[in-house]
Amino acid sequence: MRAHYGVAVQPESAAHQTATRRLLAYVGASLIAGGATVTDAELEVRRLGAHLGHPQVQVMGNPTGLTVALGSGEPATLERIEGGLRLDQSLHVGRVRRDLLAGRLGVEEGVEALRQARELPHLYGTPGFVGGLFVVSMGICMIMQPAWANVLLAGACSLAVSWLMLASARHALLASLLPTVAAFVVSLAILGTWQAGLVDGPLRTMVCPIAVLLPGSLLSTGIAELATGAVVSGTARFSHGIVQLLLFALGVVGAGVLLGIPPEAFTNVRLDQMGLWSLPVGLALITLGITLSESVPWRMVGWISLVLTATFTTQMLGQLHGESLPVAAFGGAVVASFLSTAIEATRTNVPRLITFLPSFWLLVPGTLGLMGITTFGLGTGQVEAVVGVITLITAIALGLLVGSALALPLKRIARRIHVLQKLRR
Repeated sequence: MRAHYGVAVQPESAAHQTATRRLLAYVGASLIAGGATVTDAELEVRRLGAHLGHPQVQVMGNPTGLTVALGSGEPATLERIEGGLRLDQSLHVGRVRRDLLAGRLGVEEGVEALRQARELPHLYGTPGFVGGLFVVSMGICMIMQPAWANVLLAGACSLAVSWLMLASARHALLASLLPTVAAFVVSLAILGTWQAGLVDGPLRTMVCPIAVLLPGSLLSTGIAELATGAVVSGTARFSHGIVQLLLFALGVVGAGVLLGIPPEAFTNVRLDQMGLWSLPVGLALITLGITLSESVPWRMVGWISLVLTATFTTQMLGQLHGESLPVAAFGGAVVASFLSTAIEATRTNVPRLITFLPSFWLLVPGTLGLMGITTFGLGTGQVEAVVGVITLITAIALGLLVGSALALPLKRIARRIHVLQKLRR
C-alpha cells in the first residue's frame, strides 16, 4: 500500500484482482438468478477464471448468493442474489460472458456491463407483461382443459395474477404472501363460476392462471442439484419449492372452504370441447406469451419455439405409447435439455437458459404437484397421488441430467472448433 497526496492507494495488481473477483461473482450470481443450477454456475465461473489467468479459482454458490476467491487462502468476494432475471436479462448476461471469453471485453467493462443487466427495461412494457401472461394462461388451458368457457375464464383470471405480481414488486409483505393470495383470488373466481354452473372441471382450470408462479423449475432444479452433489443448494431449493406448493394449496383450499365447495368438485377431470387442434394452437400461444411476458427479443422466438415444440411432441408420444406420465416427462426433459445445449454449442449467441427455461412451463411438475397436494388436503386424493408427483419431478430432474450428458460431446467439438478458429487468426 503506497500513499498518494496523503491518501492510501491500493496497488494496481490488488485492484485488478478485486475487480476480477467482482466480475466472477457477478457472472455466477447472474447465472443462478437466471435459472442455472449452482453446479453449472460454478463451472462457468471456473472456466472464465481460468481464461482470465486464475486457474485455481475457488467458488461456492447457493440459491441466495455466491462466493469467489482467486485461489486457496486468497481474499473472497460475496455477491448476493436478489430475485430472478427475465429472459432478456439472461440473454444480456450470456452476451457479456461470451464477449469476456472472446477477449472483446476487459474486466472493468465486464463488471459495468453485468451491472446493467438488472436495469434493462422491459422490451414491451407493462402491457406486454400483462398481455403475455394473459396469452400464456389461455395457451396452457387449451392444453390442460380445452373448453371455451374455461379458456376464457383462465385468461380473465390471469389479469388479477398480473396485477398481484406487479404490486408484489413494491410491497414486501405481498411478495411473501403472493402464492397464497394469487391462488385464493383465482380459486375464488373459478370456484364461484363453477358454483353458478358456468364451467366444469374447475381444478385444472384454476392452475392455468397461476402456472407461471408455480415452483416446477425450482423442484426439478433442486433434485438435479442433489443428484450432482450440490447438497446444500439442492436441499434448499427443493424445500422451498415444497413450501411454495403448500402455500398455493392453502389458497385453493381456503377459497373452497369459504364458498362451501364439496370435495368432489376438485376431481381431476379433463374436458375436451376443442379437439386436437387446441394442442398446437395452445403451444403457439404459450410461445407468444413467454415472448411478451419475459421480454424476449423476436430473433429468439424461433429457437424457443423449436425447443418447446420438440419437448411437447416428445411428451405426447411418451404418453400415447408408454401410457406413463413419468416416462413422458423424462423424455420431454431429455429433449429439452439436449436440444437447448446443442443449440448453444452450435449457435453461441443463443444461451442455453433462453431456450431451456420456457420448457418448464410445459413440463409443469408444479402444476401437477399443486393438484396432487390440493386433492390430498381436501381428502379427495390418496397418498399415491403425492408419491406420483414426487416420481414425476424426479423423472424430470433425471431427464435434465441425461440430456445435458448426451450433449457434452457436441459442446467439446464446438469448443475445439472455436480454438482452431482462434489459432488460425
